[in-house]
Amino acid sequence: MESLLTLSIGEYSSVEIALRLTVILMMMTAVLLAFTASCVVPQLRFPLFLAAVALGGAAWFESGVWQSWKEAFELAGTSYAVSGHLIADEDRIIAWSLGVPTILFCFILVQHRGKRRALIGLAFLFMALLAPISSVLAIILLLLVGILRQRMSLASRGAILAEVSVFIGLAVSVFHETFHSVSLGGGPSGELVRGEILRSGIDILSLVVPALLLLIGVLRVSNDQKSTSS
Repeated sequence: MESLLTLSIGEYSSVEIALRLTVILMMMTAVLLAFTASCVVPQLRFPLFLAAVALGGAAWFESGVWQSWKEAFELAGTSYAVSGHLIADEDRIIAWSLGVPTILFCFILVQHRGKRRALIGLAFLFMALLAPISSVLAIILLLLVGILRQRMSLASRGAILAEVSVFIGLAVSVFHETFHSVSLGGGPSGELVRGEILRSGIDILSLVVPALLLLIGVLRVSNDQKSTSS
């Protein structure tokens, strides 16, 4: 019986490399966050450790997507045929919900305390709970949090850039979800390959880039505090 879907070796490898790169970048950034905590002032260590744990957990779930991709296809001659296993898209959703709100909240932990911080934290908690339902809901919540931060004067340049990176990722995701049924050529296999590579790029924009911006922001604040104390 002919397989319903086959991928060339090049198509399969391109997705496998994209997924592997995403996992490795997330893991490397998580380790970098944890190690950098020893180089900053004590009060700034917790945000880095928290972001490292969240990003490490997200990387673990993201690795489930990578593993499921390898299980979803099996080599059959000069191409890869579907094996019957499903790609674990739910792991990607959990990774986003675990990592993104936590990393964005860590920007608040760096410079602010008190009830305002708790309110923003509650907003990010709602984002983590509701984002898996819809990317549109996630965008709305992100915009509301951004407005709330501006009104409370809790915005920093790094936090704004991180939220913009997440927003771009969500916007691309919504566009893809809306127009995924529109054929761009290449048949079902081409659409599958492009979709998986696109989702990997979205994960890098939403998780790795904000984490690196957090790291840069913490180092900058730590250096300023060290200069002031000396």
